[in-house]
Amino acid sequence: MSRQIINTVNAPQPKAPLSQAVRSGNLVFVSGMTPFTTDSKLSKGDFDSQMRQTMENLGAVLEASATGFDRVLKCTVILARIEDWQRMNEIYSESWPNGSFPARTAFSAPLPHPDFLVEVECVAETG
Repeated sequence: MSRQIINTVNAPQPKAPLSQAVRSGNLVFVSGMTPFTTDSKLSKGDFDSQMRQTMENLGAVLEASATGFDRVLKCTVILARIEDWQRMNEIYSESWPNGSFPARTAFSAPLPHPDFLVEVECVAETG
């Protein structure tokens, strides 16, 4: 099976030794997206702005991988604060307006940057 590294300037460039995504066969494995902007600035502000930026980054990497939210099979969401659970669900749902949600795991845990409030990774299929 071939392996292809996916990288797009429409999402923040990794600061760690990882790829934005890797395609293998008809699957794309997207690394954990965080609330950085494309100019490497942390999306400041409340949870809502960080969650929206994170989902925008995820969408950009999916698009660069020739797929989209409608082809996502599984997501993992990590919250810095469990009290953001309800808002996460509301904003997360906006990426699947038809309600055909992927499988998902979501939990609260410490994140690698003290100002991160959320991180989201996923696996999607391609055409």
